[in-house]
Amino acid sequence: MIFTGDSKFVDFLSGTALKTVDKYKIWKSGSLYAWAETRGTLKEKLGQPEEPEAEGGYDTKAIADLIEGEGRLICLSIVDPNLIKSIAIDLSKAVLMSRKKEFNVEPLVLFVFDETQEFVPAYDKAKGIEKDCTVQVETLLRQGRKYGLGGCLATQRIAYLNTNALQQLHTYFVGPLPRPYDRSLVSNTFTIDQGILEKTLEFAPGEWLLSSYIATGMENVPIFIKADNAETEIRQFLRT
Repeated sequence: MIFTGDSKFVDFLSGTALKTVDKYKIWKSGSLYAWAETRGTLKEKLGQPEEPEAEGGYDTKAIADLIEGEGRLICLSIVDPNLIKSIAIDLSKAVLMSRKKEFNVEPLVLFVFDETQEFVPAYDKAKGIEKDCTVQVETLLRQGRKYGLGGCLATQRIAYLNTNALQQLHTYFVGPLPRPYDRSLVSNTFTIDQGILEKTLEFAPGEWLLSSYIATGMENVPIFIKADNAETEIRQFLRT
């Protein structure tokens, strides 16, 4: 087949890609399906001059340099789920590999993943980029601490998580767990008695069950704590 113009080739590529993913029932949330679905957008680039790189933008390397440099707090909030997973994979891999090559442990870095079920799903629920992400974050948690890299996982859906990754954590803050399955999973994963976990049903806002040998010096002995309201503390700090 011969194409006389770029536009016709894009039409052919887009049509063939969509037919292929439909034929082989490719998972619609995976990166391969996303690639096939967006081939048609290439037509918008035909004949257009290359746009200069936007000033003030950050790629993965630039963010990694900030982490290793003067950055104190870096927050990434991106709507596209596949994009944020891709960044999580590339960024954690880049920082970990850099530390390994130089055997450097400073500065100490804490990677915080909110809505963790999006980044570290259980293996039987992960496909495509989700599987790549859960493998990479687990690798970060498993290998990172010897290089000054830590991890914090926050979620309300613990039943959907990769338990191998959870077991790499040393400190656990447990809030109310209304579902028996969640309590059972936490009990088995973190070695906490079921009877103690049932007490979480009575928690008021700000109350937590803390289990940490490193922080408390008591192995497998969780304690109940009440945390200060962070918004109140910030408000008072700004006033003074």
